[in-house]
Amino acid sequence: MEFIPRFLLVDLPEAFLLLTISLAMFNHSVLENKKQALLFAVLFSLTGEFLSTITNSYQPKVLIMFICSTLYIFFLFRFNILQAVFMATSAIASMILAEFILLAIFNSQHIYWAEILSTTMMTAFVRVIYLVILLVFAIVLRWIKFDVRRLFQQNRFNRYLFLLVLVGSIEFLLILFMNTSFFIRGNNSAILEAYTPEFQIVFQLLILALFIVIVILFRIYINLTINRVEEETGTPYLNSIQDLFTAIRSMKHDSLNHYTAINGFLKKGLYNLAKEYVEQLLQETVLIEKSADSSNQVLESIKNPAVSSLLQSKMAVCLAERITLSMDISTHSQFSQIKTYDLIKILGNLFDNAIRATSYELEENRYIRLEWGQSEREHYLYIENSGPTIPSDKLQGIFKMGYTTKTSGEGGLGLAIVKTVTDRYDGKIKVHSDEGVTSFRISFSSR
Repeated sequence: MEFIPRFLLVDLPEAFLLLTISLAMFNHSVLENKKQALLFAVLFSLTGEFLSTITNSYQPKVLIMFICSTLYIFFLFRFNILQAVFMATSAIASMILAEFILLAIFNSQHIYWAEILSTTMMTAFVRVIYLVILLVFAIVLRWIKFDVRRLFQQNRFNRYLFLLVLVGSIEFLLILFMNTSFFIRGNNSAILEAYTPEFQIVFQLLILALFIVIVILFRIYINLTINRVEEETGTPYLNSIQDLFTAIRSMKHDSLNHYTAINGFLKKGLYNLAKEYVEQLLQETVLIEKSADSSNQVLESIKNPAVSSLLQSKMAVCLAERITLSMDISTHSQFSQIKTYDLIKILGNLFDNAIRATSYELEENRYIRLEWGQSEREHYLYIENSGPTIPSDKLQGIFKMGYTTKTSGEGGLGLAIVKTVTDRYDGKIKVHSDEGVTSFRISFSSR
């Protein structure tokens, strides 16, 4: 008669909570598939009861429960095998961790396992606390909407990180329940005696093999990460070099036009016009030189070499396109919490968008103003440029993929990328366009 109350009041709730924790690792609710959840709880509980009748050996029982849990999750919920193993690992690890917490609580009061199981009242009390601990685990995971996939995005780099964490979790689980024999009751059953010294050697060899796998996976992941960092940091420099070449070709083309005009004046004997033309060019060159010196002084404060390289290339493009560029950089951290690759995406696309917009203006009206600063509450980036006014009803649509003002219909990715990166870091982006002036302000809270 003791079986039915224990099965209904302890085994089923335990299985249900462990499944809730497993599903919560991937931000799934146990109520999404009620039938499968109920079937899992019944199978898991019956498996546990069956193992308890044939052996009291804790470690083999946990290992068998882990294998069965993996199979139940795999076949009932149709997750792939890696997810099933990870979820089963989470369930068994939560069970062992809850038992350790329980033992730590009672041992701190000098109450030990034999005494805990000595009375029915104490046993029932311990089981209630055990279920409460599992319930707390489940509630916390569901409350924070935990999803392990956010840590391991689907790409070839993070697949190895996922495997690394998975194998490490399994090894941790093996080490953990190998040492539980010091805290859990000894084995009093002669039936299916499995946890012998020889069996311990098998566990130790398995842990050693898993450690070797972890080392190999870690080496592969480190190499891939190094290659990715080199690729991501090299891309901004390549783009900057391309912009510089474009600016140089544009300046060369303008210089050729100026030389041609001066040569024409001289051939026709229009020396005064040639003189005025040269003086005008000299005045313009002096202004450009002062602007360039001022910008270079600002760029010297940039700590990130990739960002400095990007801004230098954009400054060269502005000089070639006769765009007045002013920069005010007063921030100290300079968005240090943002990855360089993502910061380059924001700055590069905003500058490209501004440069393209100013091309619709007369040369004397072209300007771009960059302000990069911080306050006690936020870090912000402000970029303003002359150009066509964006209608108010289209301001929100400019961040959608495919939106473009080009007559060719090409593009439409730059501002969408800016919005995606900004949202990724919980930033805010505001856009304002009126009377031929458009501005973007991106801010991130100070942490």
